Amino acid sequence: MLKDKRYYTLMLFAPTANSQFRKYNIPHKYVYMTAVLAGVGLLTILFGAYSAIRYASLELEYQLTKKDNRALRQENDEKQKAQNKLETRIASQEPLLQKLAESTGVKTSTDIGKNIGAGGPDEKDMKGLEEATNKLEKGLRDIKEVVAANQIKLSAIPSIWPVRGYITSGIGDRSNPFGGGGSETHPGLDIAATHGTAIEPGGDGIVIKAGPQGGYGNLVVIDHGYGITTRYGHMSRIDVKVGDHVHRGMQLGAVGSTGRSTGPHLHYEVRLYDRVVDPMNYLPKDQ
Repeated sequence: MLKDKRYYTLMLFAPTANSQFRKYNIPHKYVYMTAVLAGVGLLTILFGAYSAIRYASLELEYQLTKKDNRALRQENDEKQKAQNKLETRIASQEPLLQKLAESTGVKTSTDIGKNIGAGGPDEKDMKGLEEATNKLEKGLRDIKEVVAANQIKLSAIPSIWPVRGYITSGIGDRSNPFGGGGSETHPGLDIAATHGTAIEPGGDGIVIKAGPQGGYGNLVVIDHGYGITTRYGHMSRIDVKVGDHVHRGMQLGAVGSTGRSTGPHLHYEVRLYDRVVDPMNYLPKDQ
C-alpha cells in the first residue's frame, strides 16, 4: 500500500504470468472512518461482554441473597412457632400448677406467664420465656417433693388389713376368754384365720422386734415412723428379723396360736407414741 497525501493506493497482483495487476485508490477519510468504526465496534463488544459478566455476577449475588433471606425468614418463623408453643404450654400448665400448689400447701408465684413479651422471638421475649419456664419447673419440683413426702407417709400408715378373717374381739374391755369370770382390757383386734395364713404389714416400716414376748407368743413389732408402731402376736412362724425394712405385700410370718391364745388368730395392735389406739381408725371397712 502506498501513501499519498490524498489517498492510500492499494496494489494487488498474483504471482502468475497471466494475472493482471490491480490498483485501488482509497481516500484517507475512508481509512480513518473504518479504523474508528472498528475501534467503536471493539469497544462495544468489550463493554457488552463486561455488562454480561457484571449482570451474571449481580444475578448470582441476588439469588444468593434471596436464598439467605428465605432461610432467615424460615428460621424466624420456626422460632416464632416454638415461642408460641412454649407460651401456650406455660399458660396451660399454670392453672394446674396453682391447683396443685393449693392442694399441697406449696407456696408458688402466681401469674407466671403474665410478663412474657409479645411479638417476635427477640432476646427480651426469650428471656421472659426462660424465666417463666424456670418458675414453672421450680414450682413443679416443690410440689413433687411434697407429694413424694406425703406418699411416703401414706405408705407408712397402717391402712390395710394384715390378714383376712373374722374379728373375734375388738379393742377395749371384754370378758375373760379363758373362763373364770371377770373382765380384762384388750389392747387390739383379734382376727381369727386358718393356722398358717400369711400375715403382711399394715404399712411400710422397720422391724424393731421379732421373737417371743410373753402372752403375745411370737411377736413382730414394726416402727412406721411418725410415732406409729404396729404389733402382730400369736404367730406360728416369723419370717423377718430386727432391722428389716418391710412394705405392704411382704410376708411377716404366719397365723398361729402361740402365747396366751385360745386358737389360731392374729392379735393386731396399733400404737401412737406407744399409746394404744383403735386399729379400726386406720383400716378400711371392708377386708
